[in-house]
Amino acid sequence: MKAVNDGKMAATVAQQPKLIGELGIQFAEKVANGENVEANIPADLMLVVKE
Repeated sequence: MKAVNDGKMAATVAQQPKLIGELGIQFAEKVANGENVEANIPADLMLVVKE
């Protein structure tokens, strides 16, 4: 993020660990209840640009 704010990079992407954790809990509950879930569950990334 420093490189983006310093103008050395135009943009980058950030993972969202809170969202990843929330999705993990949601899908763990589904599995525990016997539901089928996808093998890969995407979590949206966040575009980071100069403030």
